[in-house]
Amino acid sequence: MDPVSLLLLGLELRRFAPADDAAASLGDSLEVIEAGGLSLSPYDGPAVQPVLGWRSRRLTLSVAPGLAGSRSTATSSDGREATVSTLLWRGEARAWVHAGPALFGLDAGLSGGGARTGGASVATAPTQVELAPTGGVRAALAPTLDLVARARYPVRLAGDQLEHGLSGALLVEWHPGSRREEGAD
Repeated sequence: MDPVSLLLLGLELRRFAPADDAAASLGDSLEVIEAGGLSLSPYDGPAVQPVLGWRSRRLTLSVAPGLAGSRSTATSSDGREATVSTLLWRGEARAWVHAGPALFGLDAGLSGGGARTGGASVATAPTQVELAPTGGVRAALAPTLDLVARARYPVRLAGDQLEHGLSGALLVEWHPGSRREEGAD
């Protein structure tokens, strides 16, 4: 099999939400209180993250960096308003095993974020370490295009806090090799 046909590129829809990331801790940050008690609204909408990796018939190894940013108006405890820019980031490494259309594996990642106003940092989210067992199903959309839906159970460590909960992701994956070539190895 041509090594190029083992490459994969994709876009995954994820959500930067308090249940999924360190973003929620921005509003509780000590820096925010010291900066005049700003009331922050961290970005909690969807984010599209690219995926780059290698895939054979039985195994997928990939990396997925994610970034989400927003600008909003925050109000301080004394009624002043300020424009706050939030930037949240995430990086993951993934290893999945395939059994027909099903896949099972593990995602490992780091995430964090921060908020700035007037060029000065006003909040920092702690860096989170995450391990997430994952399972899902792959469906062919075209000979070189797949849709991968999966459920995840991330376990996160941020500072001394341990969190866990169910989440999901939807990935559109393109691989240059055709299905006929994949069956040949």
